[in-house]
Amino acid sequence: MIADIRGYSRYTEECGDEAAAALSKRFAAIVDDDVSAHDGELVEVRGDEALIAFTSARQAIRAAVDLQAQFQEVASELDIPLRVGIGIDSGEAVQLEDGSFRGSALNVAARLCGRASGGEVIISDSTSRLAGRLGGLHYSDGGKVRLKNIAEPVHIYKVYSELDARPANRWVVMFLGRERRGLSWRLALLVTLIAAATALGVVYLTAGEGAEPSGAATQLPGQQEVVARDLSSVVPAEIWRDCHVQPVPSARADETAACVPPNGVPDRWEISRYPNGAALRAAYDAELGRRADIRPATGRCNAFVWGGEYAWLHGPGKPGGHVFCYFDGNDAVIVWSHERLDQQTHRDILVTAREGGSDHAGLTRWWRPWHHVIGKAG
Repeated sequence: MIADIRGYSRYTEECGDEAAAALSKRFAAIVDDDVSAHDGELVEVRGDEALIAFTSARQAIRAAVDLQAQFQEVASELDIPLRVGIGIDSGEAVQLEDGSFRGSALNVAARLCGRASGGEVIISDSTSRLAGRLGGLHYSDGGKVRLKNIAEPVHIYKVYSELDARPANRWVVMFLGRERRGLSWRLALLVTLIAAATALGVVYLTAGEGAEPSGAATQLPGQQEVVARDLSSVVPAEIWRDCHVQPVPSARADETAACVPPNGVPDRWEISRYPNGAALRAAYDAELGRRADIRPATGRCNAFVWGGEYAWLHGPGKPGGHVFCYFDGNDAVIVWSHERLDQQTHRDILVTAREGGSDHAGLTRWWRPWHHVIGKAG
């Protein structure tokens, strides 16, 4: 496991070395306590990054999820930017005389950590298979991704506590007929897996020759109507080829797709469709609220200025939505909403794109053409 504080360098520049040292010390103390409780070994802490070794994939995953909960609690209590990305891979490693480790698993874990946003835990498929499904946790399939200096694509998953990632896919709710909060986690997980597998099958069928058009209704005996959704209807065909629908969508969304281009910009982006403008605005405000350094209606997001939030327009007098952008460690990140103008031409969607190496200029070149067309009905 590798854990890294997001925005540590910027925090150091803005708040000074003493504040950064105090943040790093708090980070290390939380990691040390949590790792010990899960039979892990804290191998090394280097300022804003920690390397931890486990003999159990299950313990590593549970430790990571517990860590994120503690980071969030401490950040809220002390009003400090303790947002951490965590990556986990499993495999053989060689321990050197000085106690450090070497091995391909460390390289993959480092790349997964680099892809994780603050508050996220990303694990490899090998770790998922070793651990199996764990009670109280949700897995969000991120598909196969290419990692820098890693020869083969790696299948990844995001892991969340069920307290933080309640299923919001209305497909699942309709499958049940009504929400049943009293279900045990085993039954809830079983139903979620069945619904996710069936939903994926429906999406592939609707995309095939002679199939029902996207959005066609399927009636299950004795159950409510189920609607097959396909986000390719709001994403241009030129870039939809890099996307896949996620089994576990983001909160409040009708559907979410993860998009990982094999090359070029961005490294990864996600798109979520919302049932109405209120749900979209709530999701956008929640994302913006996680960035204490971004003030609404200030700054710009372009090749020359990166850092701010404002309303964007399709053209003079033609509102499109809102956008904010920031640097997250070595990544440039942009988040924008595309608000529905009418029932025929637009959808309520939210898009997040991330590009490594702080390449905000490259991300700008990607965003400028597509933010005008993503969200229009196909």
